[in-house]
Amino acid sequence: MRLDRSQAEGLLAKVKGRQVAVLGDLMLDEYLFGDVDRISPEAPVPIVRVVRERAVLGGAANVAANLKSIGAEPLLVGTLQQDIAGNRMQALLRGLEIRADRLVIDPTRPTIIKTRVIGQQQQMLRIDREEQGACRPAAVEELCQRLAQALEQACALIISDYAKGTVSEPVMDRVRDLCRARGVPWVVDPKPGHIKLYVGAPLMTPNTKELGELSGLPAKGDAELAVAGQALMERLGLQGLLVTRSEKGMALFTSDARHRAPWLIPTEAREVFDVSGAGDTVIAAFSAAVAAGADWKDAAMLANAAAGVVVGKMGTATATPEEILRHYQDQEAV
Repeated sequence: MRLDRSQAEGLLAKVKGRQVAVLGDLMLDEYLFGDVDRISPEAPVPIVRVVRERAVLGGAANVAANLKSIGAEPLLVGTLQQDIAGNRMQALLRGLEIRADRLVIDPTRPTIIKTRVIGQQQQMLRIDREEQGACRPAAVEELCQRLAQALEQACALIISDYAKGTVSEPVMDRVRDLCRARGVPWVVDPKPGHIKLYVGAPLMTPNTKELGELSGLPAKGDAELAVAGQALMERLGLQGLLVTRSEKGMALFTSDARHRAPWLIPTEAREVFDVSGAGDTVIAAFSAAVAAGADWKDAAMLANAAAGVVVGKMGTATATPEEILRHYQDQEAV
């Protein structure tokens, strides 16, 4: 099950300019690229001689970057500190023409940084700098106010939860109320430890591992996946569930009683180089298509194609409409 190139082109045209709100944990992803040619005399570890550095948007900010790349208009809501990393993140947002006026400055929580050390094209180490825990009450109230403003314009809402403190019970209570009142569909990229916060969500995009943890059931093979997916649908009252399955592609569950088995979508990836941030690409493309009024199956297939582009790149990446359409052209030529 896959879109053809003309269908993808038509859907991408509908996505262009659609406003999609993004609420979640903002991060700065740093990459240190270097050469490795000897072992340290101080400890049995390789020495990486850094030759290049790169910083990109991560977490919910990367979801916003993916929306912008595919042609949609992200309305980003989250917290950061006015520190070095926070300033770099705002500069990156400006460079992509993503508005930062809905971000909340929280002086009690440093901006999250994930630093990846890459030697000889292989990730060797990741260093996380973060302070987990709930946001202070004043920041929560300000987040909810900014979210309400964003949802006055948005056609859909993405919850990008990395369990770093932005997505909390009071925030999610407000999400449910606002989306119900305004008829806005919301899509969750979940963390299993937060399952109680997602009750009543219309749509969710876990990977296979997260599906197993959320449902409490094995989800490796097709038969196990079907049982675990239906169990999670019923537990949370979901209307739809899009499960990413790495090299096996995706599985889409819907609440259609006439079709209890999931729709299986084969992978679009020809070569997997790095899966960092691929989940952000999936939820961004899927939600943008839903915001444009697409059928969920078509939205899932577009997301699958976008993911097939980004996993062929090094590090946290995005996919443009031109790259997605070129990917279809390349696939059809095989």
